[in-house]
Amino acid sequence: MTDIPQTSVLRLDRRGCALVATIDDPVTRNAMTDALLTDFETLFAHYRDDLAIRALVLRGSDRIFCAGADLGGKTLAGSGGDPRAATIALSIRGARIYSALNTFPKPVIAVIEGAAMGGGMGLATCADIVLAGPGANFALSEARLGLVAAQIAPFVVARLGPATTRRLALTGSRIDAGQATALGLVDELFTDRAALDARLDAILAEIQACAPDALAATKALLNDLPGLDITDFSRAAADVFADAVAGEGAEGIAAFKQKRAPAWAIA
Repeated sequence: MTDIPQTSVLRLDRRGCALVATIDDPVTRNAMTDALLTDFETLFAHYRDDLAIRALVLRGSDRIFCAGADLGGKTLAGSGGDPRAATIALSIRGARIYSALNTFPKPVIAVIEGAAMGGGMGLATCADIVLAGPGANFALSEARLGLVAAQIAPFVVARLGPATTRRLALTGSRIDAGQATALGLVDELFTDRAALDARLDAILAEIQACAPDALAATKALLNDLPGLDITDFSRAAADVFADAVAGEGAEGIAAFKQKRAPAWAIA
């Protein structure tokens, strides 16, 4: 699948083996608008099973990643005669977006330059790898607005742990790129965009060398891990491993023995 679907505020481009999705809505500071939610839904439906796409890179335009909730628009206000029902529907829709990003069957790399507030920080915690520039900053700012960091909570806790999540959510504190790196929110911090982009290309080259089905199976297994007891996990892991040996593993082992690159690593 090589065609790029129509989107409104999520700009889609190719970068080698990856799809780059750039939130490009400067009027709202790249907020989680209805248009952005719709674009994410389009992206997931279109590219989830696209074998030509080996990774997803998520970033923001104008040195802003994502300002979180659309406070200046109508997204939170809802429409119709039952505002509470509309808000609940919106919240559940947002939960589906975060879950779909978290379980996307390809490596997800978030590139953070500038602010990642509230739901924007939530997007970052759903990524497998988080790279940041020196201007990156983060906050669970909802409580300062009288709101609650609700649907993003499981993903923030999974990334940062309960104690750090409590401290950030119960103070609304903004942390800079260095603090975020120390806490484990950011995996690698770079002094400028050139160094960041060079590292991004290096990571994409590493992903290109990995078998795509094996990566998808690994992500699924790791995502299921918290809900499994050790007996259930051992059986699930055995099934996944056996499928790999009978599938891409056959090519990988043959390539190793023949001292050549496996088929999936050839661009």
